[in-house]
Amino acid sequence: MNFGTLIGFVVSTAVFIVSVIMSFQNVHVIIDVHAALIVLGGTVAVSLVCFPLGQITSLLKVFLKRLVGKNRPDYDSIIRQIVILAEARRKGLKAFEATVPTIQNVFLKEASGMLFWAQNEISADELRDLLETRINTHYTLYMNEAKVFRTLSKFPPAFGLMGTTMGMIALLQSLGSADAKNMIGPSMAIALVATLYGLVLTNFVFIPIAENLTKQTQDDMIARKIIVEGMLLIHDDKHPRYVEEKVKSFLLPSQRASYEENKKAA
Repeated sequence: MNFGTLIGFVVSTAVFIVSVIMSFQNVHVIIDVHAALIVLGGTVAVSLVCFPLGQITSLLKVFLKRLVGKNRPDYDSIIRQIVILAEARRKGLKAFEATVPTIQNVFLKEASGMLFWAQNEISADELRDLLETRINTHYTLYMNEAKVFRTLSKFPPAFGLMGTTMGMIALLQSLGSADAKNMIGPSMAIALVATLYGLVLTNFVFIPIAENLTKQTQDDMIARKIIVEGMLLIHDDKHPRYVEEKVKSFLLPSQRASYEENKKAA
């Protein structure tokens, strides 16, 4: 369970609710069906114009899966598995072939399988080109997921402003009535509710999801680069210790120190 993201959503919701309770004498003023219809309905309608319904629902499923799963790849585990493959390769192709099915990381297992059959068939440069094509494809597709939510974040504020404008027009039309003076305050409050809905939906939902998916995609890219570098070193039959130190170069000093501590503990 990715508790950090889940806690973030819970805290942001709590902050909003507490702010509403402390700021308004009557909290029911922010409940307006017309404003919700304009902002939510308009956002859904325009989203369906821009993107297929299946794509939007699948992206929500992707985010929920990442929410309940790990927030970032386990670099330590990936490096340990690369070292295990390097040690097996030094023992011979049969030992390497027997080790490949035990690898847990999907991309690393796939790359190891390609390395086995391609060992004597393609050069290191050709293997790098093949693996980098795959990681660039994954990166582009995953970043497109984040771009979808970033695009969706533009719609709620626009529809919120539309709702506010419509409310102000209705208010100005009623200024000639007998009790217009008493209606100005409540009417303006209701008109601004639509803008509030748009800002909340954008800043509490769409933008956080987009940024979360972007960060996870970047972390996944680093993990895949570590795997590619490790596979190329194994292809060149480098010593496992050198392979380990080389792939650790992708980590920050604090991450390398943590890796060594976990290694000693294991």
